Amino acid sequence: MTDRELFIFTIADETPRFEKVFQAIPKEHRDYRPDPKSKTAMELAANMVGEAATLSELLQKGSFDFALLKRPEDKEPEEIAKLFTETLTEARKNASTMSDEDWRTEAIMLMSGHEGWKTSRGAMVFSLLLDLIHHRGQLSTYLRAMGGKVPAIYGPSADEAD
Repeated sequence: MTDRELFIFTIADETPRFEKVFQAIPKEHRDYRPDPKSKTAMELAANMVGEAATLSELLQKGSFDFALLKRPEDKEPEEIAKLFTETLTEARKNASTMSDEDWRTEAIMLMSGHEGWKTSRGAMVFSLLLDLIHHRGQLSTYLRAMGGKVPAIYGPSADEAD
């Protein structure tokens, strides 16, 4: 299996886990934040959608300026789950149609027009997918404190074990 094929597989495998965590956000506590410096649950979720959307742009164009990151506003958890799934599905399709040679071409992440990171397209999108998995874990730690239940991610959670 190539790195590109592993990326495609990983997106398909992880997407349902993301959906469950987004859908577990209690609507009545969507503005919960564990600390004043932390994002609210919905800010974090919206940021994840924005970051997920960069995957396709990086695969297609080879660059993205994170200062231009677009985050959906005023969405319900179910809408966030749907948007996130759509963006990951698009990235999976883009990765599926590109050659391994294109996968290895250069990508540049910009920060307000300045080069922040340069590597191959494949390495960059895979690293960003891992970052999204990290943020999913971060968001899952909010759920119980928000009055929600933590869904099973890689096995039963304390809230789902019976």
